[in-house]
Amino acid sequence: MSTDLDTVDVLVIGCGPAGIVAADRLAGDGTRVLAVDVGRPHTVRVCPVDRMRACHGCRGICNVISGFGGCIHYGDGVKLSRFPSGRRLAERLGPARATRLEHEALGALCDSPLPQFRGARGGRSPFPVKDYPVASLTSTEVIAMVDRMHTRLTGWAALEMRLGTEVLSLAQEDSGGWLARLRDRRHGETTVRAAAVVAAVGRRGRSWWHRQIRDLGLEFTRPAPSVGVRFEAPAPLLAGGSAVHDDFKTTLVKAGVKVKTFCFCTGAGGGRIKFTDYASDGYTLLDGHVIAEPAAEGATANFALLAQLRDGDGQPWDNERIDSELIGPYRRLRTDRPGKPVLQWLPDFRAKRLGCASVEEFIARSGVTPSVRDYQAANLAAILPPQIHTALLESFDELIGFFAGHRDGIDAQVGVIGLELENTWDELIFTSSLETSAAGLYAVGDCGGLAQGIVQAAVGGLAAAEAILGTSATPWTEGLAG
Repeated sequence: MSTDLDTVDVLVIGCGPAGIVAADRLAGDGTRVLAVDVGRPHTVRVCPVDRMRACHGCRGICNVISGFGGCIHYGDGVKLSRFPSGRRLAERLGPARATRLEHEALGALCDSPLPQFRGARGGRSPFPVKDYPVASLTSTEVIAMVDRMHTRLTGWAALEMRLGTEVLSLAQEDSGGWLARLRDRRHGETTVRAAAVVAAVGRRGRSWWHRQIRDLGLEFTRPAPSVGVRFEAPAPLLAGGSAVHDDFKTTLVKAGVKVKTFCFCTGAGGGRIKFTDYASDGYTLLDGHVIAEPAAEGATANFALLAQLRDGDGQPWDNERIDSELIGPYRRLRTDRPGKPVLQWLPDFRAKRLGCASVEEFIARSGVTPSVRDYQAANLAAILPPQIHTALLESFDELIGFFAGHRDGIDAQVGVIGLELENTWDELIFTSSLETSAAGLYAVGDCGGLAQGIVQAAVGGLAAAEAILGTSATPWTEGLAG
């Protein structure tokens, strides 16, 4: 076991868009940066589920949420959104700074000219729809983006990047610096001393970061988590939503529950579902990716509905209740590999039964081939609280009538897939430069609990880098509430 002590100016934990852009900005200024990620190089992040095979967790390190690029998965389509998507992050930064950093983030991520962003498309909606500019990138454009970012980072003399490297522990020194204990497959365990740390751990590091926040005594507030399912159907059935906005987002209240649409995946070629495996937690959740290339025959599209989890007093569920009342029952739905996603035919989901007992039977009855095949049919509806189940169905019924323009025969063509679980990040208390209550520790991207999205993550990475370099012209109090 190695006991070498490395010293750097900044340790960046996570090589997704937030970490990449932060490391790029810092190293470009000559700051000595060590960037680590537990995942693999971008060119070998192959997901077997994408190839219609089974998810076995990729030896505990899911290629969809780990590795260079993070949520920007090499060779897959992505959706970029601009402010006011991520409104709370923009408010924290302050309007002028948010606008400037967004422009710089897009320049760091995208080649010139920038992709074409567009907001509302002119279609009328009976629902209030959040309007912000969106651009959907093709798989070819994503490959070029990730290759370009990798070339930039590996070109900096001041930057070292270690993939396949896990952060075991993080501690603040009395002097104010930071010690991180690392483990990688080639060097064993090492300890790194850094003057500052940028945590950009993304979804793979969610449980680890949850523990670190408490171990380090960081100030935070509890999130309002949501649970839901994803509906997959022939792409034409969702066309009404995409005619209004490429990322149709609205909020409804049904059965006393707040429900929102999420991750509306209806690109030119529809969308596909992806698995995100949380091996250390023993379950796999869902993601959705847009397909920006022209539609193939029989293309499917999908979107999620998420319902807030609150108790009778209006308080959000805590992690312990989510684990015992949702994750535990979810793991028991599959007999082959507990904790993997399940499929339920919509008529069965309504009735809380399992009449359609296999994926093959679902295809035969619905006439729809799912975008991935690694499901076991199960009674997903049975694990949802009754009020949540009712709210999701009432919301779907109202939305699908608008999306499709009719209701005739739609149920038979829809698969309900779960589980979705969102908004579980603690919401940190920090400055407008995203420095936490521990001096020299910054949290950017998902793990700050402020905003999701590739551009928003990159903006956060730039804000942290500016603060570390001391180049921000914006007073640290700008954008703070109260």
